[in-house]
Amino acid sequence: MAVKMLVIALVLVAAAQAEEKDKVLHGGPCEQTSHPYQAALYTAGHLLCGGVLIHPLWVLTAAHCKKPNLQVFLGKHNLQQREFFQEESSVVRTVAHPGYNAATHDQDIMLLRLSRPARLSDHIQPLALERDCSANHTSCHILGWGKMADGEYPDTIQCAYVHLVSREKCDHAYPGQITQNMVCAGDEKHGKDSCQGDSGGPLVCGDRLRGLVSWGNVPCGSKEKPGVYTDVCRYGHWIQRVIQAN
Repeated sequence: MAVKMLVIALVLVAAAQAEEKDKVLHGGPCEQTSHPYQAALYTAGHLLCGGVLIHPLWVLTAAHCKKPNLQVFLGKHNLQQREFFQEESSVVRTVAHPGYNAATHDQDIMLLRLSRPARLSDHIQPLALERDCSANHTSCHILGWGKMADGEYPDTIQCAYVHLVSREKCDHAYPGQITQNMVCAGDEKHGKDSCQGDSGGPLVCGDRLRGLVSWGNVPCGSKEKPGVYTDVCRYGHWIQRVIQAN
């Protein structure tokens, strides 16, 4: 009987581990302190886009998120709760890339200068930039408060694992639309993807910022068409120049 009970216990443990792995694989709520670099951009009291803290005074986001009177929230996990460690800051300067093309989505990147430096903590930390464009990480993750598969918007930030998609496959999915300043990421098995409300948020590969959510297929979540991101590795010098000049 003891042996039988041990076997049953081991089976239950294995099933629980498999279920947990399945939850991570399909995305779900992020762990509380797993995203200290994530920013939430608000306009007129509503969530507009995501962003990434890359310096105590600077947030990186997509150029198509440019709106007047932006407010930036840092240290957020649940948007419907006032959290002890959150910070709010107004934006005193927006610097969209001069080459941004709204029609083609090319060079969809923008810097936001905060009104005051962020107070760094376990919940608020800048993310390092990927500077090696040849880095080909097999596992990356995306996160944000954008639209979910059921069409609803979550209160709690969501995370999902994706992988970089080859230039050849991305060109095949979007013929003639992918420029050298874009990188694609997705999941052919489950169709994990970023969606409306995630724009400007991070694609994190190897603990570095590889991309910013830019555009993709509508509706979101196509297994054949990956998400398209601004390839941050191409903008290190521009980012450095803007920060030093401002």
